[in-house]
Amino acid sequence: MLVFFSLATLFTAPLLLRDSLRQQKNPCPRIGGAGTSLRIVSAEHASEVFHLIDTDSSGHICSTELKDVLDRLDVSASDEDAEALFKFLDANGDGEICEDDFLSWYQEAASTVASETSAVRQALFGRRTVNNFDRTPVPDEVLRNAVKAAVSAPNHKMTEPWRFIRLGNETISKIAELNSAQIAKKDPEKAAKKRARWEAIPGWCVVTSRKTDGGIQEEEDFAATCCAVQNFQLSMFADGVGTKWTSGPITRTEEFAKLCGIDTDNEKFVGCIWYGFASGGLGSLKSPPRKQSIDDVLSSMP
Repeated sequence: MLVFFSLATLFTAPLLLRDSLRQQKNPCPRIGGAGTSLRIVSAEHASEVFHLIDTDSSGHICSTELKDVLDRLDVSASDEDAEALFKFLDANGDGEICEDDFLSWYQEAASTVASETSAVRQALFGRRTVNNFDRTPVPDEVLRNAVKAAVSAPNHKMTEPWRFIRLGNETISKIAELNSAQIAKKDPEKAAKKRARWEAIPGWCVVTSRKTDGGIQEEEDFAATCCAVQNFQLSMFADGVGTKWTSGPITRTEEFAKLCGIDTDNEKFVGCIWYGFASGGLGSLKSPPRKQSIDDVLSSMP
C-alpha cells in the first residue's frame, strides 16, 4: 500500500487532524481520532459560520454552540471531543470562547496538516497508465475497495447505471484466444505473443453502463460511469496497484460480450480495466508532458 496518502483523504478531500492538535505549542485535545476531518475552507467562511451560531452577536459562543460550529465546518467530533476542545480554548474559564481564539485554533490546526491536501492532488496528478504487470494476484479486498470507490461517483438522478464484471482465468483465456485468432490471420508470431501477454495480466474488470432511451439520460449515465472508472483507478493506485483502461476491436464484438455476460440490448461497454502490481513499481512510471496548459483549457465569462 502506498503510504503517502489515505483513501479517506482521496475521496473526501479533508485535512485530517490526527496528531496535529498535539503538535501545537499549547497541547490541545485530539478531536475524534484518526477519522476526524477538517475540510479546507476559508477563514472568512469559518467566521461566517461562527456568527451564524452566535445569534446574539456577542462575539462569543458557549460549549454547545461550539459543537454546532464544528458540525457546520465538517469537523467530525463527538460531544465529549467538542467539550474537551472548548475547555482548551476557554483559557479564562468564563464559559465562553471568542471568535479570534476559535479562528486562531482552526487555522493553525489546518495548516499543520496541509500536506494532506497535497496528497489528494498527488494521487490525481500521479496516477499513470500501467502497461506491464507482475504476475502476483491482487487481493480481493483491493478490488472491492475500488468498486466501492467507483460507485461513489456522481450520477444524475441516482441512476447508478454501472456494472463491474470481474473476469476469471477461463474467460480471460477465451478472450485472449479470440483476439489472437484475429491477429494470426496476418501475423501468427505476434498473435502468440499477444495471447501470452493477455493471459499473464493478473486482473481484468469489464465495466458497462446501462442503456435507456438513447437520449440525454443515457449520455449522462455513460459519463457517470466514466467518472466511476476514474475513481476505480485512483483507488487501485492508492493501494499500490496499477491499472490500464483499455478497449479495442475485440471488445466491441458480440463474442466478447457473450464471454463477459454483457446484455448488449441493455448495456453499453465502457471499458476493460486491466489491473495488477506494476512491473518496476508505480514510482518507475514516467509522466508524459501535457499538451495544454491550465490557461489553454480554463476560460471565464463575465
